[in-house]
Amino acid sequence: MIALVVFWLAIALLAWVYVGYPLLMAVVARVAPLRLRPGGDPPRLAVAIAVHDEAGQVAARIADVEAQDPGGSLVAEIVVGSDGSDDGTDPIVRELAAGNPRLRLLSLPRAGQTPTQNALFGAATADVVVLTDAETRFAPGCLAALAEAFRDPRVGCATGRLEWRDERATATSTNEGLYWRYERSVRDLESCSGFLTAVTGAVLAVRRSAFKPVPATASMDHLLPLYIREGRGLVVYVPEALATDRPISGIREQFRNRSRTATRGIRANLSMALRLAPWRHPRTAMAIWSHKLLRWATPWLVGLATIAGLVLGVVDGPAYLLVPVAVAAGLVAAVLAHLLVGAGRRPPGVLAFARSFTVVCLAFGLGWINVIRGRGIDLWHRADWDSRVASHND
Repeated sequence: MIALVVFWLAIALLAWVYVGYPLLMAVVARVAPLRLRPGGDPPRLAVAIAVHDEAGQVAARIADVEAQDPGGSLVAEIVVGSDGSDDGTDPIVRELAAGNPRLRLLSLPRAGQTPTQNALFGAATADVVVLTDAETRFAPGCLAALAEAFRDPRVGCATGRLEWRDERATATSTNEGLYWRYERSVRDLESCSGFLTAVTGAVLAVRRSAFKPVPATASMDHLLPLYIREGRGLVVYVPEALATDRPISGIREQFRNRSRTATRGIRANLSMALRLAPWRHPRTAMAIWSHKLLRWATPWLVGLATIAGLVLGVVDGPAYLLVPVAVAAGLVAAVLAHLLVGAGRRPPGVLAFARSFTVVCLAFGLGWINVIRGRGIDLWHRADWDSRVASHND
């Protein structure tokens, strides 16, 4: 009886996370859509770029931001927060700032990404602060689209649409792009229905009056939207605000990124779960559990369904063995794909997806283990993009 309950509960939760919840968002978005109510003029923006050892990127990043608003009517200031950089990043920014009144350097001791971003918010003076990364690039009109959302005074946070440049560079980045398109569609539905809490840190705009400092062990993109939802503010997704970034270079970087994101995200969302309880914030609570915590719990749900399916297959009939067999087949496919990559060959799409999904599940599992063990991930490390990856071997 226990095995039967565990099996169907795990299957039901997986189905809810990946199918049921998005379908509910689609229904709510159609039946009772969130409609913004624009008020006055769009606010002026401060673009805050947190960097660590980005001498090769920082000048191009600043130029990309300036190209959004050459006349200075929208972007009031560009503040670069250098997190203990020692590769020449600071002198480059200082030289550029000498002839640019909108540009400022905030040179800080090495502390991590989140403390740097906290300092950037403290240094900014514009009404809305746009957080972004050194390798991100804004498409024309990206910042104007973000600013437009803040004409509604209820909006405390707006996030844009991030796409990968050269998504098909590797098998890993192709599958990451597939997952990211699914994620963007869910966020769009959540935004249209008023449930959104998930944002993209590389293109994230926050009303400065709604900002609260974030602990070093958490990420801005995890906690700031929850703080804003706690204050009854709106979090919206603006698909017209397009930004691009380089794709995931390979399976190792995918694992590092996913485990880091899961570790900090799980900790952040659990820390807010009671403050955003269902009886106080029903929509936000549903989004936290359905879109985030239960999705990060995918490896444990799959594991429980597999073990319970094996027990039930022996006791109640072979039909329950379909799940364990499917999981085993997926693992075999992942191993085959990894062997093909090791031999210098690009695996077929199905095998590559199985490999990528397995790595993501392992990363999610490690995220939970890190949280349980109290292991923090405070510093951030940009993985170098090796041009050899473009050979499509990973």
